[in-house]
Formats: sequence, structure tokens, C-alpha cells
Amino acid sequence: MANNLQCLSTILISLVMGSSSALAFDNYKEFRRDRWDFELGTNFFYSEANYEKFGEGTTNLTSGNHYQLLDLDFSTRYMPSKSWSVFAMVSMASSESKSSVATRTNTSLTDVAGGFDFIMYDGVLQLVPELGVVVPLQEVNGTGDESLNSEGVFETWGRVTAQKDFGTARLHGWIGYDYRADGRSSVMPWGGGLQLKANSFRFGGEVIGSQTISDDKDKSTRYVRVAYLQSVNAGSYKFYMVNPTSIDTLFYATWNVDPKWSLQVNGGATVAGENTAAGYHIGGFIRYSFDLTEGYRQEPYMAPAASPSRRSSPTPSGRSNMYDRSDTEMSAKSTRKFREATEDGVDQQQFKPRPTKKAQPKPEVNIQNELDKTEFEVELKRGGH
Repeated sequence: MANNLQCLSTILISLVMGSSSALAFDNYKEFRRDRWDFELGTNFFYSEANYEKFGEGTTNLTSGNHYQLLDLDFSTRYMPSKSWSVFAMVSMASSESKSSVATRTNTSLTDVAGGFDFIMYDGVLQLVPELGVVVPLQEVNGTGDESLNSEGVFETWGRVTAQKDFGTARLHGWIGYDYRADGRSSVMPWGGGLQLKANSFRFGGEVIGSQTISDDKDKSTRYVRVAYLQSVNAGSYKFYMVNPTSIDTLFYATWNVDPKWSLQVNGGATVAGENTAAGYHIGGFIRYSFDLTEGYRQEPYMAPAASPSRRSSPTPSGRSNMYDRSDTEMSAKSTRKFREATEDGVDQQQFKPRPTKKAQPKPEVNIQNELDKTEFEVELKRGGH
């Protein structure tokens, strides 16, 4: 699950493996740190035939019988770093088998799955190992009377994906090993695909297969399984068959609505197999990608540039909101409304300024008379001698 969107929400497909129910894990792996994907996916499968022997085509179910299955998966994938992730899924399925004798149905929670993947090598291409387990919530042991909607067996798998991003195109392929408990045969899942990018859309296709690599405990008594499946599954080999092998196809189109939401529709059909059901499937998913760092990011601190005339300044780089106005605005607006508090019980008359006496103007002096008077006095002193 996954992946991812800074614009992500990368988009890949529902993995349809012959040995288990649809697993909604990405086949092309993307890793985006602190990304958490939540996905709701569905897949519908319909079959009226089986593959008996590899390369011999299909064999129709008797009397116009059919089998159909609707899967509903809720999955999540968390990427704590750019190199590894963990994922989990819970599945519910509803099946119907219709024969000339009866119509049987079964709706239930089928299994839970979980695992992790990581980038082992990142060079000319990426190598991404994956490990996981499937824990059944109901068992299939050949004694029930309802149609089968899962394998009903504990599984653990490992696989390695090789992938390369060319920009507008992505190539990927994988091979692995799937161990199945209760004496079931082990299988080797494999596949490969191509994805093309076109603005906010992704288009792709995959070939998906699973090859039996160890014999089922009931290989020699295969007819017992066939009789049971004829009774409850209208003869379909979709689940619980001895040594199944299959080759399937899947084509999809995904719309990245925005960095958080993405939608996908997909479909495909089986092309070959042995001891497995032949049919077609359609499905899709809606995915929400949550960035855990969103809302907590801070812009990096940038020190103010030093003045050419002074390298440092005690002036802070920012101002408090109380200084949003300039000093001029403060003096012009604030002092205009300032009133001194004078109601403190003190006689304010004592602080009023006292009146001062006006200075009396001095009489005008006739400068010429003064000069004549001084000259006369000097003449008198000379005559006295």
C-alpha cells in the first residue's frame, strides 16, 4: 500500500495471484518518507470454465454452471523512511456458485495479511525484497457446505522485485516463493509490467503468474478434491485445487486527482493454466495518501544580511506585534488621546504656573542729543585748562 504522492499516490495494481485472494499491494515499489497510504479496493471474478492441463485450453463447467467472487480489501502502507515500508491488509469476500442442483453463497472476512519491503540495491536499477504472511480467518478442509471464497490456509511469501524508472515509463518484474501450510503445494509467483505516465494519469499492464513447485499432499487422490469442488463450487477450480498453475493479465488506468487522492480501474483475464479456474476480472481502488509531516514543516532560518558599514547589529530580525505601527503613528494617534489623571486628592491649583509682570519698556534715547552733550562736556574741560 502505499505509496505515494508528494504527488503521489502512486498507482499500481491489485495483485491477483493464483494461490491467494487479491492482494492490494503495489508491484512497482515507491518509498516516500513519512507517507501513510490507505486504500479501499475491490475485485470481481467470473468463471464458467477451468484449465485442466497446461496448453490444452479451457473446459466448460457442466450444465452451464458458473462461479463468481467479489473481494473487498482494506489495506494500508506506511513508509517511515525512503528505503523501507510496512503494510497490512484485511479482506472480505462474497462468493456464489450456481449449478443445476443448487446455488450456494458465502460472505465472510477471509484473511489478514502483513509484511514489509525495502530497497536492497539502488543503482542502474532497484532491487526490492518483500516478505509477508497471510493468516486465514476461516479454514478450508473439504468438509463445508458453502461455496469457497478463499484458500483458507496459512501462507508466507517472499519475493524480489527489479524495477527501473525511465521518466515517462516504468518497467518492473518480480519472482518469489509462496509457502502454503496444511500440505498444500508451494508455488512460485512471478510477473512483470510496464507503466506509462501522462500528466495526472497512469496507464499500465502486467502479466502475472504462479507456478506450482512442490506437490500437494492429495495429488494421488485428486478426484476427491474434484468431487468436493463439484458439490460446493459448481465444479470451479478457483480455490482448493491440487497443484494449481496460472497465467493472468491485468490492465489499468489511474487518475491522480491531487497529491492525496487517487482512483484506479482495472481489468484482465486468464490466458493459460492448469488445475485452476479460467475467467475474467474487473476491479479498482480509491487511495488516500497522508503526509505525516504536513502542517509541521518550518522554513529554514535565514540570518539577516550584515550592513556594509556594520557587520552585526543588536536590532532583532523580527518585531513584536506591539510594534506594528511606526513611532510617528504612535505619537500622532496615541498622544492625541492622552489625558493626565488628576483626580488624586491634591489641589491642582498649586501646579498651575504663576503670572509674571510685564517688563516696562525703556524710554527711547535720542542718540544725537547724547552725542552733542558729550561733545559739549569735552569742550568745557579743555577751556578750563
